[in-house]
Amino acid sequence: MSDIALKYPLWQNQYLQAMAENRPELLKSKITEQVVSLRLRQLASATDDYEEQIALAAALKSLKVLKER
Repeated sequence: MSDIALKYPLWQNQYLQAMAENRPELLKSKITEQVVSLRLRQLASATDDYEEQIALAAALKSLKVLKER
């Protein structure tokens, strides 16, 4: 995954690793959700970067679906 140029590296690397994990016992989606949620809160109070906010919201939704499997 390090070969991919990420648009939002602060959280996308960890998110992509969680999404690629196929062993539930190793899935750390809770930690990843915390990282994504924290970044979403930072953006809400500090910037108008709506594109990243939309990407973060989609990532959170995907993580929650993955966790429910």
